Amino acid sequence: MTKKIRWVILLVSAVLFLVIMPYILLYSLGYRVDFENRKIVTTGGIYVRVLPQGANVIIDSKIENKTGLFSNSVFVQNLLPKPHAILITKDGYYDYQKTLPVKENEVTKLEHVLLFKKNIVFDVMADKSQSPFNPPAADSFTIKNGGLYYANVPANANLSPSQKNIPVIKNIVAYKVLDNRITWLGTDGFLYSSDLAGKNPQKLSKIKLTINLANTYEIFAFNQRIFLKENNTALLFDQDAKAFKNFHSPVTDIKSSPNDQRLLYYNDHEILYSDISQLNERIFLNRFSETILDAYWLNDDYIIFQLGDPPSLNASAGQSKILISEIDVQDHVNIVELPQTVSLTNGAAVDLENIKISFIQQDKTLYIFNQDKVLVSERLIP
Repeated sequence: MTKKIRWVILLVSAVLFLVIMPYILLYSLGYRVDFENRKIVTTGGIYVRVLPQGANVIIDSKIENKTGLFSNSVFVQNLLPKPHAILITKDGYYDYQKTLPVKENEVTKLEHVLLFKKNIVFDVMADKSQSPFNPPAADSFTIKNGGLYYANVPANANLSPSQKNIPVIKNIVAYKVLDNRITWLGTDGFLYSSDLAGKNPQKLSKIKLTINLANTYEIFAFNQRIFLKENNTALLFDQDAKAFKNFHSPVTDIKSSPNDQRLLYYNDHEILYSDISQLNERIFLNRFSETILDAYWLNDDYIIFQLGDPPSLNASAGQSKILISEIDVQDHVNIVELPQTVSLTNGAAVDLENIKISFIQQDKTLYIFNQDKVLVSERLIP
């Protein structure tokens, strides 16, 4: 090898070193060339937490990771700052898909993903006395003739007839027992609170409502917040103004999440929720052409609800369906529809017709009242 060739090799090596080393250094620091936009950018990442374990997390149809036995999360780094498609799969479960943006030097988090079985197994409840579809236990009080009276229930068995015939509170349209006190709305339009004997009343509101005795009134309380439902209009009691103000309308029902930090409210066709700390911000989840018959929180991040035709005066409800939805409104809201035929533990199959649903938080199970039988699911969520 001549001296000239050696110099050429040295020169080429030096040039390659000067060209490649900065690229290697920039690459190690998280810089990439965005050929689509013709510029150098810093990368970001995606963190995904999913249950159950053993799920496949696929980014942009090519980067695949799997949650392990001891970890239910994956972290994918060095992603260009742009939208990335996320697909989460597991055999026997419904897929989960979402497209989320990744920003430079930031990690996009998807932390509350749940996958649901395609075939949820049910049992037939043997003792229907424990059914959640039985009439609720009677309250200790009842409203009649515009007054609040002690109800005829075992808890009041020791009360004398005269005590039961004398109103605890007069001129009342709605009440709620909160923290061993009665909070009630009077026929004068003011909100009051008293002890359980109706003594030492306190006026909570300063501005009265106009009461129409032909309307229906119901008081709700969630995390120290008081709501009043007048027909299908929900009102929120403003602690500072000492008055009710419009919250949302129309509203069929209001339900609190298990951690009492969110409120779910829905009407015939729309489902929304709000964080209890930001009640002025209403987060729209979905709208349906069918009627929303009932809805429950599965956990703090998922809901389960029933769609269908409401029962008429002379007929049962028509065909309906059960859906599970996340409340994460980034990109689109993932919803799964449970099958119309379910499997029993004995291997039999049951068609769902004219159903009602209930979800019990304590055991995380779905109850379905179906053709005079109560079906109890396996645990739906971890």
